[in-house]
Amino acid sequence: MRAAVEEGLPVITLVENGLTPYTKPTGRSMETCADGKLLILAPWQHHNERLTIRRDQCLELNTMAHTICQK
Repeated sequence: MRAAVEEGLPVITLVENGLTPYTKPTGRSMETCADGKLLILAPWQHHNERLTIRRDQCLELNTMAHTICQK
């Protein structure tokens, strides 16, 4: 992600823990978002529990990323 941002390329981030109405990126991600070059997607609802991401979730996120990149 760092290399893509440094090149000025758009970035899509898929996250497991959903987004709340108050979720916002921080640091360099915030700058990238302000430049209109960051999209954060969360296919699942937000939760407050500290859960370890499961392998099946990682595979599903990878499939989603692959699908997005093919469009």
